[in-house]
Amino acid sequence: MRNTSKPVYFSSEGKTGRVADAHREAPACRPRGESTQMRSSLRKSSLSLPGLAVAVALLVSAPVALATDAEPSRTEYAAAVEPICKKNSSANSRILKGVKGQVKSGKLVPAGGRFIRAAAALGKTVGQIARVPQPPADEAKLTKWIGYLKQEQAYLRKIGKFLKAGKKGRAQHEAVSLNRNNSRANNTVVGFGFHQCRIDSSRFL
Repeated sequence: MRNTSKPVYFSSEGKTGRVADAHREAPACRPRGESTQMRSSLRKSSLSLPGLAVAVALLVSAPVALATDAEPSRTEYAAAVEPICKKNSSANSRILKGVKGQVKSGKLVPAGGRFIRAAAALGKTVGQIARVPQPPADEAKLTKWIGYLKQEQAYLRKIGKFLKAGKKGRAQHEAVSLNRNNSRANNTVVGFGFHQCRIDSSRFL
């Protein structure tokens, strides 16, 4: 005959009861797949926060970067260099004021010193102009123009040296070359509508 009695245990008080291990309720738990998926989601969520912050920062800074890297137009370039030229024109007007009269009256040494000072001032101006961002389509033309400005500086220095040496004829010869050079410079950038950057050496020679 099959024994159908359920196992019993004796408590410390001597009472009988059902085996605890057989009927103890197991704690409720989530399926393994669901728990793993939840941990993975939390991990992804926590890792995505720094990435989101970086993305937002990039979006905010993007307009600034685009504005900084934007290529200047011809109008914008002219607006940037005209004040530089104006400053130099004002400086040379002061430096070379009355120099024609000095040359005519034979005061060649002081006149020569003035031309040398004007050449130095122009050299600084050319350096500033060369650092201004250029429209890509006009780079070749502007490089040629800046080359003429450097030649103008060289001619002014030569005129000054010849005058200081008492060689008025040589100085006049260099002055002719200077005027020719400056005309070429003006013709090179005629499409830019320059006013202050247009060279008018006849005011001093």
